[in-house]
Amino acid sequence: MNLSKRSKIALSILVLVILGGVYAYKVAYKPHKTIDEREVKFSGTAQDFIKTVKQDATIWQDVVVELSGSVTAKDEQGLTIEESVFCQLQDKAQLENLAQGQTITIKARMIGFDDLLEELKLDQTKIIE
Repeated sequence: MNLSKRSKIALSILVLVILGGVYAYKVAYKPHKTIDEREVKFSGTAQDFIKTVKQDATIWQDVVVELSGSVTAKDEQGLTIEESVFCQLQDKAQLENLAQGQTITIKARMIGFDDLLEELKLDQTKIIE
């Protein structure tokens, strides 16, 4: 079987496109790591972390942190620590066991910092203690 030069080029391009498509699919649909699998980049008090974030909030985006502080508010969406860290909980049933003024430690992912309200927003929050 003798393939012409054009056929060889077309076949090579087709193979490259298929391989590129398979690679792109694997990268795009790679499973995300859970909060338990990710490394903690900051551990300390909520107030210390806010001071750190105020210097440059962009480097802390999508970073897992472990913070401690007292609960100052809670609602059906989550809780607030030290009046300036809003946490969306993974398991909302954990809210029932919390009281205002209680000191807790959480592990969560930072999703943003509101400069105007000076409020830190976290999601995938798990209460550790």
